[in-house]
Amino acid sequence: MKIILSTDFSEENEMLFPYALDLLKEPGGEIILFHAYMDQILMGDSSFPGGLDSDTFFNRELLAEMEEQASKFMQEKQENLEHKISEAGLTNIRVSAVLKGGDPEIELVNLTEDQKPDLVLMGTRGKGKKRFLEGSMAKSIMTKVHVPLLSVPEGYQWTKSNEVLYATNFGRFEVSTINRIFNLLEQYKPVIHVVHLITDDDDEKPDLLMEELRLAFKHEKARQMIRFHLIKSTMPKDAIALFCEQHQISLASFIANRRGLLDYIFKDKIGKDAFFELGIPMLTFREP
Repeated sequence: MKIILSTDFSEENEMLFPYALDLLKEPGGEIILFHAYMDQILMGDSSFPGGLDSDTFFNRELLAEMEEQASKFMQEKQENLEHKISEAGLTNIRVSAVLKGGDPEIELVNLTEDQKPDLVLMGTRGKGKKRFLEGSMAKSIMTKVHVPLLSVPEGYQWTKSNEVLYATNFGRFEVSTINRIFNLLEQYKPVIHVVHLITDDDDEKPDLLMEELRLAFKHEKARQMIRFHLIKSTMPKDAIALFCEQHQISLASFIANRRGLLDYIFKDKIGKDAFFELGIPMLTFREP
């Protein structure tokens, strides 16, 4: 198994390490630490030296200094991760590092296409609370990478992904996506809660559509590995939050379509932002 772990070098970002180790401890494999730094135009951010603004071009000395500093930080993170692997007594996990100069989003997508990992792991906040690894980047990345993306909110305390919410809108790829969740989280023996929201103006037949999913997973249902929920509410965001609290959901999952950052998971009822606001990890899949 191969995981790309996107890091911003912050201590908070190390919350991703337990996820990577736990997912790899049984099958073994590789963790690719990734970081990209802007190497052309510095975006406006007072946290950078000299208060440079968006019209400032890097000179060669500053570029060299940034690359040297990034290399130092990357080495420290790699050594830290390797130490944690050693402490856990894991001998089947190797670590490599990829450091790029360029736009973080573009470079991460390119690396994913080149390495073809089983999973991309990233945080939803970053150093300086700005662009890199921020929620907006995670929302963009999840519609562009062809592999599952696990995004973990800053400050979230690691816990096993036993209770999983899967938001369905009864699209073409629901069965295959749910099977991918089972395969990816196999060691956790997860219970997947397949959820669909119903509002008063719904003119479809969600009962029949949900029954089709029940039939597709009748064996898993008999073994109590999957449950199906139709939730009727005029306040969908509140309904999802309450459901997660009542069922102790530790991971939310859905298919991230490619209509843009404001596309909706449940038609015109609830979008990606609502899932970010839950404050729990998200496992997302791009439409084939």
